[in-house]
Amino acid sequence: MLDLFELIELRELVDTLVSSAQKLQEVIIRNYVRTHFGDIISKYYDIGELVHLEKLDRGYINESFAIETIKNGKRSKYFLRKYKRGIREEEVKFEHSIVKHLMRKGFRLAASLIPRSDGKTYVKETTKIQNEIEETYFAIFGFLEGEDKYTWDNPGCTIKELESSARVLARYHSCVKDLVPEGRRYEPKIIELLPNIAGNMMKYAKRAGNTRFDSYFFKNLDSILSVIDRTISQIGMPLYSKLPELAIHCDYHPGNLKYRNEEAVGLFDFDWSKIDVRVFDVALAIVYFCTTWEGKEDGDFLLDRVSIFLNGYQRESLALDGIGPLDDNEIKILPVMIKAANLYVLNWDVDDYYIKKQNPYEYLIYLQHNVRAMRWLENNWNQFCDFISRVFYDIKSVHQ
Repeated sequence: MLDLFELIELRELVDTLVSSAQKLQEVIIRNYVRTHFGDIISKYYDIGELVHLEKLDRGYINESFAIETIKNGKRSKYFLRKYKRGIREEEVKFEHSIVKHLMRKGFRLAASLIPRSDGKTYVKETTKIQNEIEETYFAIFGFLEGEDKYTWDNPGCTIKELESSARVLARYHSCVKDLVPEGRRYEPKIIELLPNIAGNMMKYAKRAGNTRFDSYFFKNLDSILSVIDRTISQIGMPLYSKLPELAIHCDYHPGNLKYRNEEAVGLFDFDWSKIDVRVFDVALAIVYFCTTWEGKEDGDFLLDRVSIFLNGYQRESLALDGIGPLDDNEIKILPVMIKAANLYVLNWDVDDYYIKKQNPYEYLIYLQHNVRAMRWLENNWNQFCDFISRVFYDIKSVHQ
């Protein structure tokens, strides 16, 4: 029988062995990844030898790496993406057609695609796993300069960064208005997606466990489903069918922008892009840029920031030879689209949590934020609609 001190020593030894095993596993994985990526680069690309690789701790969907290569004595920096499991080739083609179109249009805020030696823009690997073929996609982009200052949650942009971000979104929309895309994104348009979101909520409610996330989700499920139903009825197909469509970014938040001296100088992550109504992209940006995550006000819309963003977007759109500013139909439907956009993010909170078995404490913060934003909109609906109308009335008055 071991005494207490011997048990303590044994426990410390076990902890040391576990820690050493974890570090060894990390080294093995790191070396495998570096060898694998080095093989991809040497086989398919003409950018030199891989000399440095660093996994970037950002994003929830794809794996991202900063890489450096040396060719003819010159060191160059790139961005390498390993796409999420399950993405389809048509979706990769769609994203890449957007980036190539932006380059042709002179939109230099996006990272250019680095072509392979044969001119293609991605690498597809196939692996047989239990009699099923799994496809994995890789692509290399130019490395955008600027500072990664924010994530999607609680970004805290300055007023100048907010206004600059609105102008960049307008420039992006102006550039892609005449895009003829290759491939497609399989996610439905928001008007078709909202009923699916309701189905998702009910499906995941049956899986709910006993964490704080599960409890909060189940407690608010009926309210979420009711808001989805009201939002669907408020959008209305007749008005929706009149709205201009283009390749929206569909993930336009401060975490997907780079900044320098309070100016947005880089835009990336077009893998959520799809063809949908332009106003939904503006609405989604407002959800990301113009809600607070702080204390008792968590989920509240910051109306001064909403006004700044819409003013910046409309002014830039007026100055560009593109799709133009939001029209009367888009202005009329914008408040409802903001409701839909918040539900879109809320759906991601729940979907990602249950599919990937994420940390319940981290994802509870996300879910609470979007449920509170949903309730804020419901409780302040008439005032919010009036406010949006006044913002656009003032914008029109200035430019008449």
